[in-house]
Amino acid sequence: MKITVDRKVLLLVSAALIACILSGAMLGRVAATEGTYSYLKLFNEALYLVVNNYVQPVDLDTLMQGTYRGMLESLDPGNEYLAPADYAKAVRGENAGAADVGLSLSKRRGYVVVLTAAPSSPATEAALKTGDAIISIDGRSTRNMGVWQAGQALRGKPGSRVVLIVSAVESSDRREVKLERKILPPQAPAVSWNPPDVGVVRITAMQAGDAKRLDQAIASLKAKGMKRLLLDLRGCVSDSLAEAVGMASLFVADGTIVTLSDRHEGDKAYKADGRKIAWDKPMTLLVDEGTARSCEILTASLRDNLGTPVVGERTFGIGAMHALLPLRNGDGVILAVSTLMSPSGKEWNGKGIEPDLEVAGDAIETGDPQQQKAIDYLRGVTTPASRKAA
Repeated sequence: MKITVDRKVLLLVSAALIACILSGAMLGRVAATEGTYSYLKLFNEALYLVVNNYVQPVDLDTLMQGTYRGMLESLDPGNEYLAPADYAKAVRGENAGAADVGLSLSKRRGYVVVLTAAPSSPATEAALKTGDAIISIDGRSTRNMGVWQAGQALRGKPGSRVVLIVSAVESSDRREVKLERKILPPQAPAVSWNPPDVGVVRITAMQAGDAKRLDQAIASLKAKGMKRLLLDLRGCVSDSLAEAVGMASLFVADGTIVTLSDRHEGDKAYKADGRKIAWDKPMTLLVDEGTARSCEILTASLRDNLGTPVVGERTFGIGAMHALLPLRNGDGVILAVSTLMSPSGKEWNGKGIEPDLEVAGDAIETGDPQQQKAIDYLRGVTTPASRKAA
């Protein structure tokens, strides 16, 4: 029997309604079920009007995917609907190619935006910056993509090219950017020395083993006679909770590093892991809008636990943990399932972490005056700053 559009709509809404009723019955939430029913009824009416009255014929699958996308992204820009083929790839951890252009991404105002560009990457060479909106990737609008999908669209074979239409954060003008994909090496913590006594460790990512590498970097600076340490976390993006806890534990002897708040499982605190303290003398953190995710965990933990001063600019504000969840038809969603909280119980999701001292700048400016201002500030730090919640 041929299934008409009307029947598809009816089946879709009926299935959703039954699922909600069963869920409500199991949880004893009768009032919530009745409220859900009223919303589903309104949705059914709106969908029926669109399908039968829109100026052009409507593809129901395309319409519904847009609906899922809008519903999820209205809650959190990191939420994403994945069609069956994409969901299967995400579960297997497959990438669209070994080569990349060096961009970490988020979404704002409906478009994919640059979170940060990795040092010495094609994206950095093209002067892409935090906050730049990527309007399209190879002719495909990013309004119809989530962060995972956009990241896959940027990947490919080494030497292949991808074309972006970009709107810079400081301008409404659009420009075409052609990038050649490359295999990018991991970004390990980088050490520099500012005579006579300041050591700088630049962290732009947190990958497996980076907590140990940070420990080694600090040891090399101590051997030079370091008396003050600047942790430069500008453009630092990571999803590694374990490395964030490990890095924080190099400075925090005991106590909570971060707490995950889950609506079903409650709060789960991640404690310092007991490794040997690498540094307990004057230290400052340098952050900017490109500091995000697990790098914000490190920032919030050191400020709350040790009173470490934070200078620079407000961080990006990604303070939620996402999970890949299946749906019944082989598709799935990437959904924020828990909120991150600093040791003092403060959240930063969607608002970022405000620095103690605002220092404007750009990590790729000649001479890096922003970092130099942070070093000048650090030279005056002799005792831990007053505790300040993130």
